[in-house]
Amino acid sequence: MVTLKIYQNPETMNITKNLLYCGGFFFAVLYALFVMRPFRSAVAAQIGTSDLTYFLLLVVLVMLVTNGIYSLLVSRVKESKIVLFIYVFFISNLFLYAFFNYLSPDNYWVGATFYVWYNVFNFFVVSLFWARAVNCFDKEDAKKYFGVVSACGSVGAWTGSQSVYFFLSESPMIAMLLASVSLLVAIICSSRLTTQGENSQAVRGSSFVSEITEQVAQIKRNPLIQKMLLYALAWTCLATTIYFFGLEIVNAYTDDVVVKREIFALADSIVTPVSFFIQLFVAGFVLRNRWMGVRFVLVSYGVLFSIALLVISGYLSNVFLSGTGVLVFLIVSAVMRPFEYALNKPARESVYTTLKKEEKYKSTVFIDTFMNRFGDASGGLLFNGLILLGVSIAAAPMAILPLAGYLAFLGAKVSNSEKS
Repeated sequence: MVTLKIYQNPETMNITKNLLYCGGFFFAVLYALFVMRPFRSAVAAQIGTSDLTYFLLLVVLVMLVTNGIYSLLVSRVKESKIVLFIYVFFISNLFLYAFFNYLSPDNYWVGATFYVWYNVFNFFVVSLFWARAVNCFDKEDAKKYFGVVSACGSVGAWTGSQSVYFFLSESPMIAMLLASVSLLVAIICSSRLTTQGENSQAVRGSSFVSEITEQVAQIKRNPLIQKMLLYALAWTCLATTIYFFGLEIVNAYTDDVVVKREIFALADSIVTPVSFFIQLFVAGFVLRNRWMGVRFVLVSYGVLFSIALLVISGYLSNVFLSGTGVLVFLIVSAVMRPFEYALNKPARESVYTTLKKEEKYKSTVFIDTFMNRFGDASGGLLFNGLILLGVSIAAAPMAILPLAGYLAFLGAKVSNSEKS
């Protein structure tokens, strides 16, 4: 009798395990986000657009403080425990908000603080996921698999939004409890991941102050992180201006709030499946292709923003598509958002795999939280500043066009630094 023994490469098995648990991890994180997202949007509508800019600036300040606390925590605990500490903190917050919502569901200040909290929660749980993920794959594996991991997140986002649409629109407390359960699943998936390379001990700073400010020190020391910081600032600023132009287009189309909700829901229903398809079938090929790769994606983002601004300006100037504002909004959404979710985000994270472990957990989280929110606020200020200066709504996209060119330039600089 002949016995066949099949030997599997331990490294291959490790990567497969990490891929499965990373996919489950991201599914759980985005489910938790999107099962609460509609309630956050409803609070934003209650606050009103005139006051929303102040809330965005408040979020920036809160992000600055929380990043210092986060940096201190990362310096004092093992890598394998970071997700546990942060996510349990947010789970406890969710239980408190569920309780307060039960006691006073229509309280303005409960809703307003929830809006600020959600924006901090949103960026921290996602950026912490990616910080954990980039420590589990090398650069080439990241290019190959991060699109698939992102696709798992898209499924989680779709499942969360559909849960609210069909079952939970009048039950914010249940949605918050489901988000808590989903975060517990995320913690379990995170604990099953295997880190590549270095050990998982905490990296301690030389003093209390240096531990709090280590994120800034890392940015000063590393030119690649500096370029990624500028890249994040530019693209989030551009994305916010595009969002504001979209709001103007939709507001000009209708005053009916129900119709507006239907338009935004239609955009989401297009964006999610398009993103999923690109993440699953296209991202890996593009990122690993010798003629395209990370450089192509990072540079192309600036080109796409330029095209989007030209299309919006053309519509607002009545040059073309003058009677189809909703179509313009849907086309821009269907191109820009899937490109960010399916290609640009995985490309940026593959660049982060080349950083040191402590940089992945500190400076990259600082970029993905504080700098992204600072970019959002800057985009809102840029849009409103141009209008206050007397620039017409049709000419404003042309005034922003140089920033898109700068983003493409930054993309080339990042890819050059990452290869050196």
